[in-house]
Amino acid sequence: MLPTFEHAHSLFLTPTEAEILSWVEHHFPQCLYMNLAEMSDQLYTSSATIVRFCQKLGFKGFNEFKYQLRQQLKEEKTSALFSEDIIEHSLVLFRDTLEQLDLIALQRVADLLTAHHPVYIYGSNLSSLAARYLHAVLSSLDYSCILIEWQQLLGGLVGQINSDSILLIISAHGDPARYQPIFETARERKITTILLTSEPDSPLVPLSNFAFLSNDPNRELAHVDINPRIGLFTIVQILIELVTLKKKRSSFPKTEEEMPALPPDIP
Repeated sequence: MLPTFEHAHSLFLTPTEAEILSWVEHHFPQCLYMNLAEMSDQLYTSSATIVRFCQKLGFKGFNEFKYQLRQQLKEEKTSALFSEDIIEHSLVLFRDTLEQLDLIALQRVADLLTAHHPVYIYGSNLSSLAARYLHAVLSSLDYSCILIEWQQLLGGLVGQINSDSILLIISAHGDPARYQPIFETARERKITTILLTSEPDSPLVPLSNFAFLSNDPNRELAHVDINPRIGLFTIVQILIELVTLKKKRSSFPKTEEEMPALPPDIP
């Protein structure tokens, strides 16, 4: 039995989760070549239920679940150990990030960023790269926004900025000790907060008005942050695409029905 299946059998599973596990085991390895929608149809259950089952087993999402099963199958068939396929694993995590994104919520955020409210974009250390990118594009499109890269400055500003402000924070680790007081103050002052993070269990998520999660693995090597942040940049890029699309639509020539009526001729 593969390690993933052994681990699954050691957990307390709901009847639905036990049914998913049984189905996967009885349709293995054919199920490794199915996408989420196809498996959902076969099981007569929702895609979200399958994703939650995969996360209960310790995976970021459905695609990583399949990836690990494929790797374990390789190791079972040969005695040699296979090194992790970095590119394939990155693509798996990338697809899981895309599948869990709420596009309606992203559109609402894009609308907020372009609605002439004061916009503050924050990111520190490596996360500041994504923050700078978003700030640079919005500024180039003539949307006013302010970039903040110093956490102490952010902590002071949140008690002073207008309550109609938009505060977008990009933090891969979502360190609650650093940012929880900021989010709590923003909530008290009715400031709209948007969080981009790779920590699904961060206490900052329920404190924010909008939270978007990437599947970037939070990793360190010799105390150096090597989190790839591919997912965070992807979320930022989608926001930019939505903002750009809105900008293009607003610049289209008006139709005849939208044009103001001409005054009558004066004899």
